[in-house]
Amino acid sequence: MKEQIKVAAVQFEMAQNDKKTNLSTMARMVEEAAAKGVEVLCFPELCTTGYHFLTSLTEDALLDIAESADAGPTVDFIHQLAKQHHVTILFGMLERSESDRMYNTCVVVTSDGPIFKHRKVHAFENTAIRQGDRLDTFDLHGWCCGILICYDLNLPENPRVLSLNGAEIIFAPHQTGGFDIDRAGMGRIPLEYWQSRHEDPIPMRQAILGPQGREWLIKWLPSRSYDNSVYTIFSNGVGIDGVEVRTGGSMIIDPEGIVIAETTEAEDSIAIAVLSKSALKDTLGASHILSRRPSLYEKICAPIDERSTRDIRNRISGETIR
Repeated sequence: MKEQIKVAAVQFEMAQNDKKTNLSTMARMVEEAAAKGVEVLCFPELCTTGYHFLTSLTEDALLDIAESADAGPTVDFIHQLAKQHHVTILFGMLERSESDRMYNTCVVVTSDGPIFKHRKVHAFENTAIRQGDRLDTFDLHGWCCGILICYDLNLPENPRVLSLNGAEIIFAPHQTGGFDIDRAGMGRIPLEYWQSRHEDPIPMRQAILGPQGREWLIKWLPSRSYDNSVYTIFSNGVGIDGVEVRTGGSMIIDPEGIVIAETTEAEDSIAIAVLSKSALKDTLGASHILSRRPSLYEKICAPIDERSTRDIRNRISGETIR
């Protein structure tokens, strides 16, 4: 068991439907992080393919892109990177199961190969992409870890389940910010803000730091760590993603809800921090967990007719995801 572990939350601008380019970018960033002593890297959601363009594809087109999360060219490539640099890599992909079902999946790959995968339990990207049905944990260097992909982390029940199952770290790969829901200052960011960010950096900088980016994240993301006494590794896309602009802001949050590392760059970037087991002891969040009274919470656990995440999001955004 490692008392301390050095981790990285990675963000980069994805090429849409271009695995070769994305894997090349990831290889460069793994090399950079490994040179700084990073042991575990978390990349964003669906980072090997791109995200937004998947929403309009047919099932056949998606099947042509999807791969096995246990073997196949993408997993093999990541495995070689992990072996070469002696690191563990978490990355997002479109998974194709043996029965040709598809999932938005985060895979954990060590130098020995893939050891764990999480299928997004609130997937809404396309009707052909199914939802996962498990909230499991896995061991990494003696640390109990879990994964929640983007919308999964918006629901506080999900990280609480992982915490009660012993999670000390929650990896949170995302593609968010600047999305199509016009609430509380959110909404899409003009593509030209990103395209002209070097000549005129202020508009994109304001978008990254404002209610379309960091201001929104800080409303809720640190509370997931604080309430559950866990580290949260938030890895987000940055730059143009189809018709949207992702706001990056990748960060690492400690069990007291304090941001201990982050990047607000309008570029490919990495946030790095050393996590310590000692920081998990006697936190305020942990004391609240011990004070729970489950006998009062019957309403939370009562069976309901579960509704489609996609339908709810379409209603809120006023747009239609296939």
